[in-house]
Amino acid sequence: MAGLKRPAGAYMAAVGAAVAAYFIINPFLVESFDVITVWNVLNVLMVIGLGLALTFNFLRKRELGKRDPEGAITRPYLEVHVAFYLTAAVTILFLHNWFSLLALGEDSLDGNHQAWVIWAAVDTMLPLVLGVTGCRLWCEASRS
Repeated sequence: MAGLKRPAGAYMAAVGAAVAAYFIINPFLVESFDVITVWNVLNVLMVIGLGLALTFNFLRKRELGKRDPEGAITRPYLEVHVAFYLTAAVTILFLHNWFSLLALGEDSLDGNHQAWVIWAAVDTMLPLVLGVTGCRLWCEASRS
């Protein structure tokens, strides 16, 4: 797995940056072309990135081991668990909306404010999760 850290980290950071940039400029492009087509491509890239992030964050969580119930919560323990559970939460929200979009089509988004709020939350949190995880993997690969 050590050899995969650098390419996986680069991929996650790149996808996170692409999603953040497109999320920000998306309102300016609505009249120019079909923005949903670009989101459909980004959705596939995002699900791959989330799968990688979940895998690497779980492995890091497992590597850290269990906390001593009598001991204090350490910073590494907190960092690992926040990263893993935040990645899991973003993945659940993403998959819920993505599967709804795939099953019901683009017409399901018309007037569905809940779906748009969830997409906004995912498109805000996903770049942070993938960016932080990707940069951490890149740095770990550089150290070893």
